[in-house]
Amino acid sequence: SVLSNTARAFTSVAPLHRPAAARLLPLSSSPAQQHAEAHPGFAEGHKNAGPNRRTLSLSLPDLAAVVGGTGRAKAVWAAVRQGVDPLTAGSSSSSSSEVVTPKTRAALRAHGITRFVPGAIETATPATDGTTKLLIRFDDGLAVESVLIPHLRLPRTTLCVSTQVGCDRGCAFCATGRMGLFRNLTACEIAAQFFWAYQYASTTAFIEKPLTNVVFMGMGDAGVNCVESARAAETLTDDLRFGLAKAKVTLSTVGPTPDAWRVLAKAPCALAWSVHSAEDGLRRRLVPTSSHSSLSELRQGLLDAIRDERPAVRTRTMMVAATLIDGVNDGVDDARQLAEFVGPIVDVCAKLNVDLIPVNAVDHAPQFRRPDDARLTAFVETVKRHEPRVHVAVRVTRGDDEDAACGQLAVKELSRGALQSARKRSMRGVSSSSFSSSSGSNRGRGVVV
Repeated sequence: SVLSNTARAFTSVAPLHRPAAARLLPLSSSPAQQHAEAHPGFAEGHKNAGPNRRTLSLSLPDLAAVVGGTGRAKAVWAAVRQGVDPLTAGSSSSSSSEVVTPKTRAALRAHGITRFVPGAIETATPATDGTTKLLIRFDDGLAVESVLIPHLRLPRTTLCVSTQVGCDRGCAFCATGRMGLFRNLTACEIAAQFFWAYQYASTTAFIEKPLTNVVFMGMGDAGVNCVESARAAETLTDDLRFGLAKAKVTLSTVGPTPDAWRVLAKAPCALAWSVHSAEDGLRRRLVPTSSHSSLSELRQGLLDAIRDERPAVRTRTMMVAATLIDGVNDGVDDARQLAEFVGPIVDVCAKLNVDLIPVNAVDHAPQFRRPDDARLTAFVETVKRHEPRVHVAVRVTRGDDEDAACGQLAVKELSRGALQSARKRSMRGVSSSSFSSSSGSNRGRGVVV
């Protein structure tokens, strides 16, 4: 069938595992591993995904082949763009200008599709600044967190989406990484987060600004799940599907391998690389799973991908991000090294943004603190002085009064008992206590934009 052939053509599976640095501990300490043992087959991620987990990522011609015509396929997407699932909503409730006919619904069901949009919002938790985190649960019982972030000044809202249930990158400052990896999301499940967020934003007075931007910066790493993440970006930016502007979608990764850049560079969106430190030794402590590739190797993979796979990326903005931790990687020398590191990237891009993220406090690493304003200012000025071609900005912390840091809600809801047990041990080969933090205030945690 069209569905099965499309799935085979684009399958990208990362085996369920813990970060290499964590393998000194028994795998039973991982909530993800416990879930895999109880649910055989989940280690294959989305390899055996049913048709309900592939619908949104079908191209319009493929969907037309399923429903019996381009007109019917366009009617399905006209409904989806208005926040209506053409299968679960009655025809009288659809506000679409096109009619999803009974024959179209019958054709979808004949292919085993019972819902066109997977998942559902289980909880929505608004913060006082308008930031709202959504817990979206899928049919297999696993959940991810997405975050709606209205801009403080401009007339736009950004959605932060997840690409995996859990994460195996093991970043020392990230709560989501302590979960381990449960499974990858399909492109359909990634795009479905936009559907549910749009539906929520359209029906609540709390989100007043239009949803126009998407960043792949939630749970998981888009570079690990690179094929499905790239397909999700295609779904979001395809004029015949969600139709977002390519410049309004950003795909972010820590850069797991040099080869991953070739897949990501083909995605019709902006790219962001979470470097965190331009010094290999320190970066391995911050991102222990980066030990197999040096920063220079990863950078070369990115440069090759930009030159060979996607020359048009040179006309788009690229981002390099660093989470700054007081007394760890926020010094003047760190800033100088970062400026020197991004120089070759600037050479092949029209514009490069350096995105500085003051660390958000997390329970497992209370000594990781936000740098004070003086250190942040010095860092910014140093980067600009050594690489004046880049734009440097410090993100504003958002959602801190509702503990909206990426993945924290899902951590609690996915496997509360297992997680509490695991937290009694050192789940990571990298202990946060190995970093010194001499000063700075332990300020609010939250999603940052």
